[in-house]
Amino acid sequence: MRSERTNTATNPERNDWRRVWRLFRPHHLQTALIAVLAFLGGVVEAAFLVAVTQVALSLTGDDISLDFAGRTFSTGTALAIAAVLVLVRAVLALSSMAASSNLLAKESRHLRDDLADSYLRASWATQHAERSDPLRAALGAGAAGARGAMASALALINATSNLTALLIVAAVLNPLATLGIIVVLLVLGWVLTPLRRTVRSMSRDAVHTGLDLSSAVTELGSMSREMQVFGVRERFSERISALIGEETRLSLRADRATGALAPTYTALTYLAALCGIFIVSVAVTGGTTTTTGVAAVMLVMLRSMTYGQSIQSALGALKGSLPRLDVLDDTIERYHADPAPIGTTPIDRVGTIDFGSVNFGYAGDRDVLHDVSVSIEPGEIVGIIGPSGSGKSTLVELLLGLRTARDGTVTVGGVDMGDIERASWSELIAFVSQDALLLSGSIDENIRFYRPDITAERVEAAARAARIADDIADMPDGFATEVGERGSRLSGGQRQRVAIARALAGTPQLLVLDEPTSALDVRSEALIRQSIADLKGTTTVVIIAHRISTLDVCDRILILDRGRATAFDTPAALERDDPSFREVLALSGLTPN
Repeated sequence: MRSERTNTATNPERNDWRRVWRLFRPHHLQTALIAVLAFLGGVVEAAFLVAVTQVALSLTGDDISLDFAGRTFSTGTALAIAAVLVLVRAVLALSSMAASSNLLAKESRHLRDDLADSYLRASWATQHAERSDPLRAALGAGAAGARGAMASALALINATSNLTALLIVAAVLNPLATLGIIVVLLVLGWVLTPLRRTVRSMSRDAVHTGLDLSSAVTELGSMSREMQVFGVRERFSERISALIGEETRLSLRADRATGALAPTYTALTYLAALCGIFIVSVAVTGGTTTTTGVAAVMLVMLRSMTYGQSIQSALGALKGSLPRLDVLDDTIERYHADPAPIGTTPIDRVGTIDFGSVNFGYAGDRDVLHDVSVSIEPGEIVGIIGPSGSGKSTLVELLLGLRTARDGTVTVGGVDMGDIERASWSELIAFVSQDALLLSGSIDENIRFYRPDITAERVEAAARAARIADDIADMPDGFATEVGERGSRLSGGQRQRVAIARALAGTPQLLVLDEPTSALDVRSEALIRQSIADLKGTTTVVIIAHRISTLDVCDRILILDRGRATAFDTPAALERDDPSFREVLALSGLTPN
């Protein structure tokens, strides 16, 4: 996996080339082959143009010998040579195209793999802080930009190699005219530099607006139910329409700037051709060249101008693609900057969990947790309650190792959470969120959740423990039943129980649940509470509770208020000794069924 990224803030023009070269560096041999094939193609093309020029002039009736490669040929033989040159040119072009396509496919896949891998290896804090659906946006716009940049760079390599070959042949025929061509091409490239920079600037604005549009569509699409209920369809439509209009306007502006490169260059090359005709006419008048040489040079010169135009078009397209490549680079760099901790100390059991004077706050915000010190014993069932914003979810994320305490320590069996090897830790824990998120796949796939070591027997046992087995048995396809996108084909209660079965299938030693019964009916809730109670003494269970009925299975209850642990004791002791217990329940929104 490559992680070399370049900051373009200091010298954008220089770093653009460095970043493009970084894409080709792993494929330098293949890139060199493409350049060589293009150069040979240019040599063959130049030879063809010279041969055709001489043949054409011989047909005018003038006494002109057919001199090719130092030898004299008949008109028929020269035409046959020209035909062979055409075939050779086609073979070289097709070979170069195939090599370019293979390189593009290989690097495009690598870049997308790199992006996906860097996202999956980033910390939970970085993933959670992302804008909506960042991975899809980067995989789309970013990967397309990288592919476009490489395609433009390959077109630039091909055109430059062809042009170099033509200029070498032209230099052999007429050094003075060739020098003029080179000067003209350099001047034209310099004149068009501001326009190419404008293309990049406009393309960058269009790309960022497109990302805003993609984010808004994803966000609003996930709120279609609320849109219908609150009757704000027109407002949604207006917002999307405004973003589409802005993105269209900026894209059109960028496309116009890009499109202006070719006609501008063409007009300038025609003027340059007139200058070239003047130069070679002077050479003919002075007797420094022949009529045949003039014709050949003019034809090569005009073809060189065409490749010059291809170079300018490729440069313009490259500038237009770079902002999309920026999206990919910036996203990967952001993920690489904050990798998830991997730890070095493996553990095989969940011992006592200790929070020692833990403080935690999000960047730019006040602290969410203040001097929290609690200890959870193995096999204990602990409930966490408190009003909204009291730090319940943050405490759980610290417990799972998803976030790192700013001050204080979180240890498991005496091992600091930051030192625990993540692979061994993941085998010991499980989590059920309140949202009950499911994959677009079968029930079996959702319970296994990419864990190949979980057998069919464990899947069925987990389904029974989660009280979803009977529902599955009633479905036509059983465990092979497709749940639909995000579980849309299941009821809310069914999704919740499948998520619980997923957690239980791994036989965890630590099970963390964010109100596991919130979407269940009274009977199912009672069954799930019994399943949790059955884990007492064998599995450490931590429950974020929003309903008082959930607390019935808890050995102890931790009360959080404004980020502080105000009490941690058995339900009976809290009710007896803590006068604020019921008040905290009320503030938390906990009410009896």
